[in-house]
Amino acid sequence: SPIFDVDDCSPGQTPEQQERMVITPTHSMASLSGSLTSSASSAHASYVASMPLPFRYVDPSHPALHGSLTPPASVTGKVLNFSPEPTNLPPAVEAEVQRRAFPQPHELRLGSMAQSHRSPEFGAVLENALRVTREVMRVPPEYEILFAQGGGHGQFAAVPMNLCSHPGEEATYVVNGTWSKRAVEEASKYCTPTVISALNEDGSCTTLPSVDRIDAEINPRSKFLYVCSNETVNGLELHDLPRLASRVPLVVDASSDFTSKPIAWRRANVGILFACASKNIGHPGVTAVIIRRDLLNRANPMTPGILNYTTNLSAGNVWNTIPTFNVDVVGVMMEWLRDAGGMAAAEAVSTAKAKLIYDLIDNSNGFFGTPVDRSSPYRSRMNVPFCVDDGNEELTNLFLVEAWERGIVGLKTVTPFKSGKYLRASLYHGVSYDEARVLAGYMSEFMAKHAVRLPAARGPATSALSRRLASMVMSGNGGGGNSAATHVAPAAPAQVADDSSVITPPASLSSSPDSVADSTMTLPKNFKMNRYARLTADMFAGPSGVGSPPGELLEYDHEFEAAMIR
Repeated sequence: SPIFDVDDCSPGQTPEQQERMVITPTHSMASLSGSLTSSASSAHASYVASMPLPFRYVDPSHPALHGSLTPPASVTGKVLNFSPEPTNLPPAVEAEVQRRAFPQPHELRLGSMAQSHRSPEFGAVLENALRVTREVMRVPPEYEILFAQGGGHGQFAAVPMNLCSHPGEEATYVVNGTWSKRAVEEASKYCTPTVISALNEDGSCTTLPSVDRIDAEINPRSKFLYVCSNETVNGLELHDLPRLASRVPLVVDASSDFTSKPIAWRRANVGILFACASKNIGHPGVTAVIIRRDLLNRANPMTPGILNYTTNLSAGNVWNTIPTFNVDVVGVMMEWLRDAGGMAAAEAVSTAKAKLIYDLIDNSNGFFGTPVDRSSPYRSRMNVPFCVDDGNEELTNLFLVEAWERGIVGLKTVTPFKSGKYLRASLYHGVSYDEARVLAGYMSEFMAKHAVRLPAARGPATSALSRRLASMVMSGNGGGGNSAATHVAPAAPAQVADDSSVITPPASLSSSPDSVADSTMTLPKNFKMNRYARLTADMFAGPSGVGSPPGELLEYDHEFEAAMIR
């Protein structure tokens, strides 16, 4: 099992297990109190019995740490999927897709998965998907709707190839995160891009360029201006498309926020908007492309037919074999959105779900964090990146495992991008408001168990916890007697004989982002302390004869002991 049960010096332990002192909730508090050090009193045993669940060591191979979406069999009820993509569809949509696309044996018809893309039956499916998409998104009549293949990456190439007749023609790209950066890298093969970058020096991105800056820096010779309206990795979203002074057509990658809010097609001068289906409108394999008619017939002659907008629209959306089932799903999803109240209702629900998670993060006193400041107007409603205790690896792993054991999955997925310390909660239409509440409730419960919040300013110099740890550095006083250990300054840690080694408390000792490694503590090589042992001065005393070890326990409170445990 990835979770080990370990007692002090059990014969069957591996050295690594002994070193980590793993104790799991499978033990009762009462049984643990019997294995305390000899200094434990009955009062302390009662104190131990009242403590929360013990720390768990998580094996690095645990499936929850590698993107597993299948929780243990002990989970009852629905698996809650917060993956960035693909993700769930709303239950009502999944039920209708099941009914339409997979007919029962007694029904004399074929589902969309088996229909020829040029049959009249699929023609009706396609016409419905196009009509309802136009209705729900209020697409003006001067725009055409195309169901393309190749996903967002296909459109990274298709956009410049359709709007620039040769590689020397120019375009402007706003780079505000992972996907816009990928888009401009691909576009540079087919056009000459000017970049307006919002990236920080370290490559991260926490904001977007202002409208004034875009107006000032846009290349006036550009055939289009490219923006990604929601950067899933970075947690940045344009809640309203910019209204620019320039009349350069706007190209929008709306793959992750399409259908979550209204689109100002004419006011924002949208030329092309595309959205792969696998986040908010369906399953992977189809991409909705909405293009203004005056931008057709401009393609580079080398554009492949599969990527050529004019070619596919001229063929009635079936130039090649279209993914029939996926188009059917988009139609069902659009009907659900229409019946649920359209874009006004969708935006209200998306805002409310995101607010649940952001409010918890903002009021966690730093236990949870997010890279986009609460004052920013660009916090994504679709994807909330967050860290646990400033990226504390042990707590983050424990958070993922305990979420997985509750059926909460998708917060960490395998990705080619550097996720760093951040997890991510994606709140697409397949995640209901009540399911977002479940996640917020779990985060709140986890914080209550593991947070150690001290009323001190950030930083090692001012951390109250750091100062208290430093004050614990003790030495034998050499004067005999029964006096308690004296506290010494961090600059003068105690020294012991040759059977000792100096260790530095690791940052993971605390669940607080404050550094606790302000000083060193001198411990015997064979010294081991489990979660339930009280620190005593004799643990740090020199060898016998140097001084008489005091018999009193150090005075410290529950909060400090919790910090030492971490």
